[in-house]
Amino acid sequence: MTRVDELLRGAVGTGQVTGAVGMATARGGPSYVGAFGARSSVNSSRMTPDTLFEVSALLRPILAVAALQLVDAEMLGLDEPLRAVLPELAAPRVLDGFDRTGVPELRPASGEITLRRLLSHTAGFTVGSWWHGALVLEDPWSLPYRPGSVTLLADPGTRWLHCADTDLIAMVIERTSGLPMTEYLRSAIFRELGMLDTGFDVPHRSRARVAGGWRDAEDVDGYLSFYSTPRDYFEFVEAMLWRDESLLSPAASELLRSNQTGSLRVPKVVDLAGIRTAGDINIYPEMRLYPNIAAQWSLGFMLNAEAVPDGPRAGSLSSAGNSHTFCWIDPSSEVAGLVFLQPTEWRPAAGEQLFGEFQRSVYAERDARVRRGQSMPNGPDTWPVAPPPVWWPF
Repeated sequence: MTRVDELLRGAVGTGQVTGAVGMATARGGPSYVGAFGARSSVNSSRMTPDTLFEVSALLRPILAVAALQLVDAEMLGLDEPLRAVLPELAAPRVLDGFDRTGVPELRPASGEITLRRLLSHTAGFTVGSWWHGALVLEDPWSLPYRPGSVTLLADPGTRWLHCADTDLIAMVIERTSGLPMTEYLRSAIFRELGMLDTGFDVPHRSRARVAGGWRDAEDVDGYLSFYSTPRDYFEFVEAMLWRDESLLSPAASELLRSNQTGSLRVPKVVDLAGIRTAGDINIYPEMRLYPNIAAQWSLGFMLNAEAVPDGPRAGSLSSAGNSHTFCWIDPSSEVAGLVFLQPTEWRPAAGEQLFGEFQRSVYAERDARVRRGQSMPNGPDTWPVAPPPVWWPF
């Protein structure tokens, strides 16, 4: 893929990023793998598809799959009140405003917190404890949870509010399965897909492979760092594209591909003067990827309601982590891919634009291949027994 190679190599050469790994697949052709630049700006270690990245924000789609596995096993219900599993969610309150002295006014929530709403960002939670300028409320995610201590910013099911609630989803998985979340994911997903470098810790022998260099992470308020490699996470992306039934039933896979927020849309960037809640501030990379495209949410991914010009089609799924790691799945075009980046210090937010350019380059190359008659219409099952060699840029 000459166009894709030139894009990633150029991004490294111009200092847009220190290193980059791109991977993509499309029905009817070999997968693309390209790695350029260095793992870190402080040494010359080569970027490879086996470089380890801290990808905590990309954990959410994996947790959604884990939760849906429990739905498949009839151990959880999508629309049953989660207070049956987590009594701590009983009697949530909603911020209704402030009195004249600035004291928050709370009222009982209307509607139930359910798994469907939790996974689709419509349960009423938002990120962190900050709100209304400098005023800080009690953090609803402070541990341990207590019944009646949870504060929402909207009644469940009435607003879309992005929330960093992976710890809460993990609690649902643990209490339902009876296993620690790390053990459940390892046995039910990572081993199944061969994601041997993925997890919540990096063995000492592998720390030299961490992008940006290894730094001892602190466990703050239950937060766990999550690590994976482009090669590993691509296994998960492909499993979602091809509806791997070793992970999920067809019905559960459809829930990950379809709109679960009804008429509620992902908000656009808004003027600070118009902000009504913390959730109005567009600080999440998924929400910034396609600023002119209407978006909704499935149970694990942002869902494009419209086609992106020269890119993913309507119904495509996206997930992003910290403006440096991105993936997308385009079911209608049967295309998927990811980009993992090591940013430069002076261009920390260059990743979103580069990801969009990577997508457009992948689609352009695919369309060119189709015009040349190089596609195989019957799909991956018709590939040769010995797969074509993967192109490596070294």
